Amino acid sequence: MSQFQMKNVLLTLLLILLGCQIATASERPSRVVSINLCTDQLLLMLAEPEQIASVSHLALEPNSSYMADKAAKFRINYAKAEELIELKPDLILAGLYNDRSLVLLLKKLGYRVEVFPLSSNLEDIRNNIRVMAELIGRETEGQRLISEMDKRLEQISRSNPTHKPRGAFYQPNGYTSGRNTLQHSALELAGWLNIADEEGVVGYGSLDLERLILAKPEQLFTSSYAPGTQSRGQLILKHPVLKQLTHGREMIEVAYKYWICGGPMITDAVEILHKSLPR
Repeated sequence: MSQFQMKNVLLTLLLILLGCQIATASERPSRVVSINLCTDQLLLMLAEPEQIASVSHLALEPNSSYMADKAAKFRINYAKAEELIELKPDLILAGLYNDRSLVLLLKKLGYRVEVFPLSSNLEDIRNNIRVMAELIGRETEGQRLISEMDKRLEQISRSNPTHKPRGAFYQPNGYTSGRNTLQHSALELAGWLNIADEEGVVGYGSLDLERLILAKPEQLFTSSYAPGTQSRGQLILKHPVLKQLTHGREMIEVAYKYWICGGPMITDAVEILHKSLPR
């Protein structure tokens, strides 16, 4: 027997010994495992509690997980093959940044693994909600979630100013959020003109202090991934010229958990940004 044939035999035996029961695509999954922070969020929002076998350990981190409180009620995983197999999942949810070799291994073992793309705008968020809802047999709940999000955003847009004030997200080391980011979408939805987009930034890029000064922002925003920490890169956020630029207005903190993953929680961020408009 060749080495390749032996490997296939061993994999087959492993499945039998572990008693894996792989669900077909037409069945409603009852043991869903998420190994990605962003799939954690949508799964926790949409699934019946008894459908969730495990979420990733990242779901417990309150600074980055919008659903941290609910996640604490479920078993967590560290995206290790051994522990995932032990959970006997009938659906595994992953993201683009999960270990590709792990995803390939799980698929080779016969598990159903669905990999979700990143969200960079509202339509991406809607699509991912629809896909998640369909995968777990919760289409009605998915549509309800989208409708509630759209309704809140529409209410905000009704009171947006005709003349958009100039704002920007400013992060450690001068990083900012341009077009094709959730921060850009949120700024626009809240009634702001995003300076980073005007400066030609696409995705996440840097905006040095000189360019920022020339762009004349009326308000600056930031999102701390780990509040309370100190680093050299963060020093730029305390530069006195930033407060002078905005005529004494403090930089406004908008929690990272609202957009580190795409989901209806972006509406919370839009509301914060909208309330910060000059009156």
